Amino acid sequence: MNSEHIIARFQLSPTAAPNQLKDTRKKRASAVILPIIDINNHAHILLCKRPTYLHHHPGEICLPGGKYEPSDTHLRNTALRELHEELNIPPNNVTLLGQLPQYATLTGFSITPFVGLLDKHTVWENDHNEVQASFLISVTALSREENWHPIPFQRFGKTIALQGFSTPHGLLWGATASIIKNFTKQLALPV
Repeated sequence: MNSEHIIARFQLSPTAAPNQLKDTRKKRASAVILPIIDINNHAHILLCKRPTYLHHHPGEICLPGGKYEPSDTHLRNTALRELHEELNIPPNNVTLLGQLPQYATLTGFSITPFVGLLDKHTVWENDHNEVQASFLISVTALSREENWHPIPFQRFGKTIALQGFSTPHGLLWGATASIIKNFTKQLALPV
């Protein structure tokens, strides 16, 4: 599957319902971008690993993104600004394909995910204050059910199982995993 297939499927598919834990607290607005780039005619998603010294989500695998700031005129601007800050990818290297359903986290954020196609000549450089590593995972690998495994954890005295995906840089799980799974559902790929 390459970016042309993704564009066709993403535009023709109805929006997938978010698969998330319910939480009724007021959330802080944030946005992420699901950056797609073709490598050898196969679509890949660009992911980041957060530095281990950060106070929030240290060492976790994530999509580029962050909190909404008053200077952002729209949440899509938040996602593009963060992509530029974290990986030095300017907004003019990104074609936004659309938006996925908002995702509410247990840590108090409402995440609006945007899907963006990176120009095939895009290069990136990690801002080491925010990104320890950046790497690509193919959409094909992310769409295969056998690559995902249940990760049980305790929340308010209940055992909850979230799906996890092993990467060379650690476990992809939580909100990022749910957003990616919602994206592959939108493409009508098995996950």
